[in-house]
Amino acid sequence: MLSTVSHMPVIAWAAAAACLSGAATLLLTPAMIKAAHAFDWVDYPQADRWHATPTALMGGVAMYGAGALALLLLGPLAGVGTDVGLIGGGATLLFAVGMVDDLWGVGPTTKLAAQVGAAVLLMAAGHGFGPEWPLWASAPVTLVWVIGITNAVNLLDNMDGLAAGIGGIAAVALTAFAAAGGALLAALLGGTVGGAALGFLWFNAKPARIFMGDCGSLVLGYGVAALAVMGQGAVAAGPGVAVLAPICALAVPILDTTLVTVARTQAGRPVTNGGQDHTSHRLVTLGLSESAAVGTLHGMGAVAGGVGLTALVVEPTLFYAACAFGTVALGVIGGSLGRLDVYRAARVGGDGAPSVSTSPSSNAQSGQGRWQTVAAYLVGDGLLIGGALAAAHALVGSGGLAGGEGVPIVEGVLLVGAIQLAVLYAMGLYRRLWRHAGTPGIARIVGTILLAQAATAGGLALVYGLGAVSAPLLMVDGVILTLGVLGSRLGHRGLQRGASLYRSRAAPAEPTSNVLLYGTGERGMLALRALRDAEETDRVPVGFVDPDPSKQDQVVQGLPVFGGPGACADLCREHDIDEVIVAVGDAAADREQEVARQCAEAGVACRLFDVQMKPLGAGREDSTHGEPMHGPPA
Repeated sequence: MLSTVSHMPVIAWAAAAACLSGAATLLLTPAMIKAAHAFDWVDYPQADRWHATPTALMGGVAMYGAGALALLLLGPLAGVGTDVGLIGGGATLLFAVGMVDDLWGVGPTTKLAAQVGAAVLLMAAGHGFGPEWPLWASAPVTLVWVIGITNAVNLLDNMDGLAAGIGGIAAVALTAFAAAGGALLAALLGGTVGGAALGFLWFNAKPARIFMGDCGSLVLGYGVAALAVMGQGAVAAGPGVAVLAPICALAVPILDTTLVTVARTQAGRPVTNGGQDHTSHRLVTLGLSESAAVGTLHGMGAVAGGVGLTALVVEPTLFYAACAFGTVALGVIGGSLGRLDVYRAARVGGDGAPSVSTSPSSNAQSGQGRWQTVAAYLVGDGLLIGGALAAAHALVGSGGLAGGEGVPIVEGVLLVGAIQLAVLYAMGLYRRLWRHAGTPGIARIVGTILLAQAATAGGLALVYGLGAVSAPLLMVDGVILTLGVLGSRLGHRGLQRGASLYRSRAAPAEPTSNVLLYGTGERGMLALRALRDAEETDRVPVGFVDPDPSKQDQVVQGLPVFGGPGACADLCREHDIDEVIVAVGDAAADREQEVARQCAEAGVACRLFDVQMKPLGAGREDSTHGEPMHGPPA
């Protein structure tokens, strides 16, 4: 698949651009930090921002200056001065608008106009989305792509080192892709962008000494968006590979923007408003430290970029399969993190941890939410079925379904997909929640896939004859599909267990008690907050039980609601619970007794969360019986 063009000169130009841009950023950024404090270009803490200390702004000035220096020096030497000028003009336009926004503020319409202008300059340089697409299709997609990715990176600049790291990693992957095809201009631009981003990361990693601001994030977003477009024509590959491969490197910004847009839309909040509802914030909610959350997203970006680069060394069908599985994995991660409602944290508990909305409007839409979940599973399973079939065909080789037995490939794939989806639906894989599935759920999935493979073989034989059935192909397809479906159904639980394992490893090695909280109301939130705020405690909250069916299988304050009080004994055994804390009002005395009975059955301690307010006197003889009060335990 690789071009016959010699790659070494192109790689050398990219390396030179990266070194020059990175070194210039390392030199310019300290001066920019001093200038920012001198002119009070400082980002002060705000309610919708993550940082807690005043931090210098305008780091984008150093990044832009370093990148401009590298391109001005190396562009003419490489013989790409004119094209660099057009693309650099788009970056300059966004830098100017971003700088004005950082200093005085501009409206979204002005930013959008600047992004449109930058996209037009990119197309004027001869680069459009889809190298073989007609202009009427390529131009609008290029416009949407540049605007979308530019804003995605801008939104991703919400935690120390996040946008700089993700942008730098994406630039490295896209530069490697471009260099593999001998695209000198793209490789030169990629080295410049990557060097500036990674050089700035030295000062922007936690604890950040300076933020890049909009004048940096808009330019960085435009740079990687342009790289993805320019790299599409660099490598000759199968249909769609040239488009999909560069997109993979930007999977994390795409995931974050999609998650934020959907969450804010469902919550009735303006998408353009800031907030602590990004992927990074949600990972912190699961229990990761800020550095671990940023590192996790950096790792995801590196893996996604690596998947894109596999297009250079594997068959197209195997690359398509990797893209399908990666899309489902991102969907599982996004769906799991999206269930955390970060918008009610200030009203419930008040400690900044998110919870799930239990408003009447959200409960009234539960039916609609179920069909949305089923639709998401159907789309995900469709991708898994297609990816498994493509991977099996690439591993087993031609023959059978896609070989010389007279089976049209598209028609055959559609038939297999229809049969397998029908079996999965008929066997109830869309009629239950999988967030807490155990061994019976795994057995059901394995049995369903076996039945689906048998139905597939029968359907192919019935429609095309026995010669269309390839036993090795179906066997490999069944194994891959089983692993994919298991991952999609158990992914949420895996994320929770992984976060719990991280918390246990990060916490001091002291004996702790796993605590199950009964009640997700106000008193339950107060009990959880008291446990979390205690400086010295050996109690670790694991989850909730609640009699309200609308709250079950939800996430409240970052903890799962496992079910109702009737399952308390089983939950204690399954999750190694050492203590149950009942935090409900006096009206639920009968339920308290039932929980106490089940705790005795399971052999775990059961305590009542209650607070007494007593008059303060000179001696204990003045104390009287108190009255219940909502507040931390004495």
